[in-house]
Amino acid sequence: MWKILREEIRKTASRKIIWCGIVLVLAFVTFRMGIVLKEYSATIDGQTYIGKEGIKKDQALAKDFAGPFTEETVNAIHDRFGFYYYNEEKNEFVGNFWNEYITDKMTNTMETNGDDPNEIKFVEGEEWENNAAPLLKGDLRFDYLYGWEDFRETMTLVTLLMLIILIIGMAPVFSEEYTQHTADILLTTEHGKKKGIWLKTAAALITAAGTYCLVVLYMWLLYRVIFGTQGLNASAVLLTGPSIFGYCPKTVSGFFLLMMGLGLAAVILLTALVLAVSSASKNAFLSVVISAAVFIIPYVWMKVIAPMNIFGVGFTKVIWHFMVSMPYYLQMNWGYAFTADQIQLHIMIAVVTAFICVLLGYKKYRNYQG
Repeated sequence: MWKILREEIRKTASRKIIWCGIVLVLAFVTFRMGIVLKEYSATIDGQTYIGKEGIKKDQALAKDFAGPFTEETVNAIHDRFGFYYYNEEKNEFVGNFWNEYITDKMTNTMETNGDDPNEIKFVEGEEWENNAAPLLKGDLRFDYLYGWEDFRETMTLVTLLMLIILIIGMAPVFSEEYTQHTADILLTTEHGKKKGIWLKTAAALITAAGTYCLVVLYMWLLYRVIFGTQGLNASAVLLTGPSIFGYCPKTVSGFFLLMMGLGLAAVILLTALVLAVSSASKNAFLSVVISAAVFIIPYVWMKVIAPMNIFGVGFTKVIWHFMVSMPYYLQMNWGYAFTADQIQLHIMIAVVTAFICVLLGYKKYRNYQG
């Protein structure tokens, strides 16, 4: 059985679209890192440092500003470096990670052109109390976060790209055998009607999960080499995306474990959905189209249908929780201020949906009549 499983994995993993997609994703991540290194700059006490040197200089400032995040920390950064701004004459940004962080999070810079430090001011009143004050109670740990902020942004995009690649790569698993008429032969044996189908399903799930983990590992090692481990023990809510009002792991490293776990769950669920569609489609191209449509339905629901509230508040809320449990939104559950219980609910919905899809795929393929 293990020999057959290995052969099914080899067959599934050898699809060119999967490996071409992975190579393109890894190339994109590498190219993006190259751009980051090329454009990274840190202005410290009048001296500008570029690339890896700039990163090292920024990280070294942690001895002065890392630790409990308070108003005193913010004031100390501002007193030393001022606000982060764009110098039109020199065609460059003036500042470093530390004053860029407080400028982006706690000032009116988005309401200005960002090129005149005299126009940039700390927000006040209700805006300060709602956005800045909750972060400055002293119970959050601040540190150098630039690399991990970029990792979060890249990881979100890469997971979405991997889901798209897997739709194309996994759609032919069953439908291709209909087209090539190999299903007519395989389903004539008792093994083909039972274990053979489960092994094909397992191979697809293992391949999808394995390729995703491979890409994540490459990303992690790349960012680890460039940025080291500094900032991984900082408070995760200080990143852009996680909300202090919803569930969020305590540290940045914990947040990335959650993020990767949700991404892996989305990959497994998507693969199960695509297998179900593939088992019902006699054409691989049609299988891709239907799978893509199923993948995008939650986005259409959330952005177009749900705001209309045409089904009533109660029903819309139930469907809303189902939609955010699907692959498109499941991998981003960390960004919507969901409670821990709500995230657990969404994972449970995803598990049940994946199980049902696997069973549907098994039954549909087993009962195929050429």
